[in-house]
Order: sequence, then structure tokens, then C-alpha cells
Amino acid sequence: MSKPSLTAIVDDDQAMREALLDLLHVEGLPGRVFSDAEAFLASMAAEEFGCLITDIRMPGLDGLALQRRLRQQGSPLPVIFVTSAADDASRVQAMADGATAYFTKPLTTAALVRGLLLTVQQQVVR
Repeated sequence: MSKPSLTAIVDDDQAMREALLDLLHVEGLPGRVFSDAEAFLASMAAEEFGCLITDIRMPGLDGLALQRRLRQQGSPLPVIFVTSAADDASRVQAMADGATAYFTKPLTTAALVRGLLLTVQQQVVR
């Protein structure tokens, strides 16, 4: 069986980045954190990511714009949103643009783990 691919975490909140990375490590999944979308996009040429966990509201390029840019570049990278943006418009837009999952903060660890593990398993099978 293939090893799980690297998950990117893009969030401007350092505590959230660290918490999500810790969660990945507890589940035995590798991850790398980025404080903004621009840093993540710059690293994509050097790293191969299997999944992206990001926030909606961030300075600079927000999560929805990041997902749109990835799709415009032809990237099929699965995107999971973990955000405090509980408005229906953001959720509908994220899912219409191809997000794999959309979770609002605060969220249960179990829900995120289920969504993440399903996404990672789909990547390993491909």
C-alpha cells in the first residue's frame, strides 16, 4: 500500500495551523503548514500534495480564491475548508467550486478526521 501523501494546511491563525498539524500527526498523516495562500502556491512546484485544508477568510488571497486558482491551473487537489465562515453563500460557493468538504468552527475532531481520512484514502487508491 502507498504511503499517505502530504497534506497542506493553509490558515492565517497559527494556533489553528498547529492544531490541525497535530491532528494529522496523531492519525499518522504527514502535513506541512503555510500561513497564507501565496506561500502555499509558491511551494507547489517543489512539493507534491494530496490534500489541502484551508480557511475561507485570510488576508491576501482567501480560501475561495485559492481554490479557484488551483482549478484554473488544472489542479485536481482535494480541498477541505475549516472555517468560521458559517454563511451559506461561502459554503455553497466552496462546494460549487469543487471542495471535498466544508466544516465550520468549532468542529468536532471526529468529523474532520472522517472527512480527511476519506480524502486521503481516495488519494492512496488513485
